[in-house]
Amino acid sequence: MSSNTGNIIVALLAGAVIGAGIGILLAPDKGSVTRQKLKDNLGKGKDNLMDKYHELAQLLHRKGEDVGDFLDNAISSGVHEKDELISLLEEKLELLKGPKKASAK
Repeated sequence: MSSNTGNIIVALLAGAVIGAGIGILLAPDKGSVTRQKLKDNLGKGKDNLMDKYHELAQLLHRKGEDVGDFLDNAISSGVHEKDELISLLEEKLELLKGPKKASAK
């Protein structure tokens, strides 16, 4: 890490600490009330995040079943273009894997 980058990080952290301190000093509520509000909001945020996680998990599960059903139907219906289907699936798998990283020299 260069010296300049280190200085920027230190400055950002110092600014965050100073900003938080000023925010606490100027807060309209007592500290105990502010802490309770933070705790409540964090709890709500955690609950919302867990709800979104479960929704995403269910969606992915349904999509996985859809893909499985499609493949089962394609195979059972006697697809004559099996090599074409395999090529298409291999291409899609490569897209899911993402770009390959350059090997280190």
